[in-house]
Amino acid sequence: MLDVLLQVLQIGLLGFFLSLILASAVHKLKEPARFRQAFVAYELLPHSWALPAAKVVPFIELGVTAVAIIAFTLVTPFITSVVIFSLFATYAAFLAHAALTNKKLEDCGCSLNSPVAEVEPARLLVRNLMLMALVAVFYFSFHSYSDSMAVWAMGIIFSLLIFITYNSIDGVMENHALLKNLRVRHD
Repeated sequence: MLDVLLQVLQIGLLGFFLSLILASAVHKLKEPARFRQAFVAYELLPHSWALPAAKVVPFIELGVTAVAIIAFTLVTPFITSVVIFSLFATYAAFLAHAALTNKKLEDCGCSLNSPVAEVEPARLLVRNLMLMALVAVFYFSFHSYSDSMAVWAMGIIFSLLIFITYNSIDGVMENHALLKNLRVRHD
């Protein structure tokens, strides 16, 4: 029974990570100007380097997704985990820089929505640290590869549940920021 639960957990977490990264890449590809503007706002690179670098980021995310899928099918959880963990760690570093320099960002460049409220980098940093912890759970829960359709179906349903929960929390954070802005304007 524990084997089945671990397999459902690993499939669910992998599905969640891949859907999150893919959705982020699609968001960046659908609104490239908005993402370039968000990327430049981080002030990590000089403006002349930031614009070309911003064009590459969605393709890096697509590449991470492809490598993670290939590594998972080759039953190499270490590579899958390292690639996904590295992506989230890079984002965490960007967010830590923004938080330490006391920036309020109009867009993190990763939201599935088109946010209309300023983003607090410290909160997004905590979110990315939690995602990194989930990658560690994925790695340590990796037990064996399952051929069972029932296990895969349960894993996919679990990944959808995590994805919906994640997006709900993201929406609540955005609404909180909007309400905070309304209170400041009203007072």
